[in-house]
Amino acid sequence: MSLGQWINSLTFFDHLVLLVLFLVGLYFSKATLEALIHLYKKKQGDNPYQVKYRVTPAALLSVAIVYTIILYRLMSGVIGSFTG
Repeated sequence: MSLGQWINSLTFFDHLVLLVLFLVGLYFSKATLEALIHLYKKKQGDNPYQVKYRVTPAALLSVAIVYTIILYRLMSGVIGSFTG
């Protein structure tokens, strides 16, 4: 089954669960990237030549997709252990 067929076979509730997982992944992604920027600034101190990093949409979405896949795999394992 291709990705498109799989997405079309999902119910409204399945889409809603995937959306919630993606939003949680976005939150974790933003928190992770901001923590990394904070750690970099803390390590650099008052260095006038330090690079000014910021959270870009590409980085945010890339890390969010990874978090969403991890959350989906974890939730599949948890739900699978309850149902069967």
